[in-house]
Amino acid sequence: MISADAVGKRISTLRKEKQLSQEQLAEQLNVSAQAVSKWETGKSLPETSTLPLLSHILGQSIDRILMPQQLVVLQAIYTDGCESHDVTHFINQFVIDNHLTFFLNDQTLPHRIQSNRIKLLLIKYQIPSGTYADYVLQDSLLAINLDSEGCSLPSGELEFVFSAYGNERKHQNIMNKMKHYQYFQWEHFTVTHELFPSPIDNQGEDYLLLVYVNATGIHAISCPEGDTIHYTPDRTQLFRSDSVDDCYIVQDVGHLGFGQGMDCSWAGALYLSLKTMGQETAYETVMGVSGACWRVAFTPVWDYSSADALVAYDYAAPAFKAYGLQVSWTDRITSKERELEKQLIKESIKKHHLPIAINLRVAPEWGIITGYLNGGETLLCRSYFDDETFEEHKDDPEFQEYMKISKGYLNVDQWPFILIRFNGEAAKPSALDNLYASLQVKLDSMYAQENRGYKLGYQALQAWREGLLDEQWYQTANPQDFARRLGVNHFCLMALTDARRSAAIYLKHTLSFPASSLTEYLSEMVDVYEKMHAQLRPFYASLTDAKSLDTYDSPKKAWTKEQRQLQADLLQSIGILEQRGDELAKRILAAAGKI
Repeated sequence: MISADAVGKRISTLRKEKQLSQEQLAEQLNVSAQAVSKWETGKSLPETSTLPLLSHILGQSIDRILMPQQLVVLQAIYTDGCESHDVTHFINQFVIDNHLTFFLNDQTLPHRIQSNRIKLLLIKYQIPSGTYADYVLQDSLLAINLDSEGCSLPSGELEFVFSAYGNERKHQNIMNKMKHYQYFQWEHFTVTHELFPSPIDNQGEDYLLLVYVNATGIHAISCPEGDTIHYTPDRTQLFRSDSVDDCYIVQDVGHLGFGQGMDCSWAGALYLSLKTMGQETAYETVMGVSGACWRVAFTPVWDYSSADALVAYDYAAPAFKAYGLQVSWTDRITSKERELEKQLIKESIKKHHLPIAINLRVAPEWGIITGYLNGGETLLCRSYFDDETFEEHKDDPEFQEYMKISKGYLNVDQWPFILIRFNGEAAKPSALDNLYASLQVKLDSMYAQENRGYKLGYQALQAWREGLLDEQWYQTANPQDFARRLGVNHFCLMALTDARRSAAIYLKHTLSFPASSLTEYLSEMVDVYEKMHAQLRPFYASLTDAKSLDTYDSPKKAWTKEQRQLQADLLQSIGILEQRGDELAKRILAAAGKI
């Protein structure tokens, strides 16, 4: 008989392993967050129709979810420390009667890694006594059971569990050397034969392989002679970077893109930079502490820039204060000033303080600078438009060869007109103080005056509604103007939906803060923004993006008068909910003695 409690605990564990909130999992499954909560508390089981998608998202078979064993593989990664493949679903098939036995070689896995680096399988698993990690090298046997308490996961600094120097043909264990080097608390070290002597009869290139555990699991990193390994500031992770005089690349920086749960490009870029600096946070937290989760801006000339977080209000200052960051801004500097700025950018990159900037590639959206080549003449980046380029050139061998040099990053195509560098750290406010500051921003920004032609808050919602209901304009507009307005509307609605989703998640997180007197108001505020997002999300999903207009005879068929009326009504409903949010924010701030 299926135990709903056991299934719920398993779903909760696997969701957290994928770093998904209940809201994010619910959105991917097209169910309510309350439904996910009921599963995880054992009050109900997922519908049969939901199970295939749930299985895919969590990386476990349906049987492993509904009939959970005491031994579960939370993550299995086949890697050489550079290339990696997630084989969690595959490895879980070998768990039989709470025993996992698996012999690792080229024939036993569905993936191949074509390199002469040392290859291994990393395992993070859970048994009744806790969560542990283990590894097995190529051509070796892995055996785990309920008595196998492997490597515990430390809550603080990383801990090495295996280190080797050489290649897959011949290598030597260097754990003693790594323990010795840890004593010096280096921030980084460059891989040389002085630090890691190579056997005299070794053939082929030598690589340093480091396997370590931290609070999130077990990881492997490998690099050839000449590369540099960096610790994050909190010493919980390692990063690679090339370290020759004319190039420096910070590797393993995450991806950006619209439709990936980070639709505010400024907050997405800042989130990646914070992660690279070693700050544990979430995109929704960045949106929350900055106050960008409350934002709505609109210009009656219908411009895409309305969706830019900083176009008409300063949400950056609260964010930088919340994270204890000291920053430098450059805004539309001259060509003569750029050489000095490039040197400062290079210094920031070497410290893993990656600058964020707007207009790096394609269009004026925010991105993050990840490294440089040619002494800084070529800057590398992540932007919100990278996936389109990767897809366009996926079969281009010249492009793929360059990606090996740039470590998977694209070139910065144009000098950004705004760039933010991170220069150091300052004292951080408490999480509760950040909440109060965020609510102050909400109240200020919702009633802010027009700035540079952009209306804010309630004025923005009203101007947007009036533009939707101006039927004379839609009747007389040419197809190009009509299509452009449709595109702007879609982009602005995407930004609003993402912001209010982030607000709901951020507020829900604040319920865990030690301020019991605020719980009632915060709980109601969570309900307000969950309701708001529940109204916005399906409507946004129903709209046609301007990019899809080639499937229609006319853009006017893709965006009807009835749809515009429905959206105008929706924005009016959002305004009413926002006013309730304002009332609750005032009560919270009054209870805390802030107003």
